Amino acid sequence: MELIAVTRPDYFQGEGELINGLFEAGLQLLHLRKPENNEAEFMRLMLEINPDYYRAISIHQHHELANRFSIRRLHYPEKLWKLTSQQKRTELVTEGFHLSRSVHEWALLEDTAFLDYVFFGPVFNSISKVGYQSIVDRDFSLSAVPEGLKVFGIGGVTAALFQELRRMKFDGAVVLGALWNHPSGALKEFEKMLTSLEEKRDVN
Repeated sequence: MELIAVTRPDYFQGEGELINGLFEAGLQLLHLRKPENNEAEFMRLMLEINPDYYRAISIHQHHELANRFSIRRLHYPEKLWKLTSQQKRTELVTEGFHLSRSVHEWALLEDTAFLDYVFFGPVFNSISKVGYQSIVDRDFSLSAVPEGLKVFGIGGVTAALFQELRRMKFDGAVVLGALWNHPSGALKEFEKMLTSLEEKRDVN
């Protein structure tokens, strides 16, 4: 099972250094999500991150700046994906971009052409968003997944729930609140998550 980290929605001092530390510790993919759309802050953060890691970053906002930082991964919130034309999607893939999007209703999963993977959730009650409750039953299991599409569970994910996500047939986990609620401990928490992931992989 794979592990993806999503940034906090706000910017904070030392964030770039922490992100570099996560990559050094073994993070394979980071989603940079900053919904307040502050371009100046986005630029500042990108310049704090080691350019060697740009290839492993997907951005949710400021897609127009992707080429400036040689970023080839773009993520789309569900509404934005629906507003993106087939022609635009085709152009992006032809240009070498890897696309992903968020999904909140599994029964309505459709329109997955051009996508490498999707985020589905909240699977569990959110840690970072008050009142953002799980949308699945405890016996939920993924089904009818389009061939070649990976599905990552998001929402309330902690290391203790990795095994539950595996039982639900997710390809991976997306962590946010469990990692960033205490930024000073984010690196140690991530290392614990990696250890937990490896231990559960060995058990299986």
